[in-house]
Amino acid sequence: MGARISPTRIDRELARRGWSATDLARASGCSASTISGARRGRQVTNETLRKIADALLNAPVVAGVDALLEPEDGTTIEPSSNRSHADLTHW
Repeated sequence: MGARISPTRIDRELARRGWSATDLARASGCSASTISGARRGRQVTNETLRKIADALLNAPVVAGVDALLEPEDGTTIEPSSNRSHADLTHW
């Protein structure tokens, strides 16, 4: 069983941290090809999803970057340090 991560969402989360796909691969312990596939909408295993979520949850968001990114759904994005795995699995 697996999941698909929204390519738009994963790119947004990378931008929020100032990361490249290579940075995410390194931090998550996943291969660059796995991250590349996830960014193209390919299904990933639940274990890979957990690794990606953990890496993103443990990486600081660049201060002020949310103000530069367009909201995904037209709402204002409020920075939060209290995100959970549940928040990340809604991709």
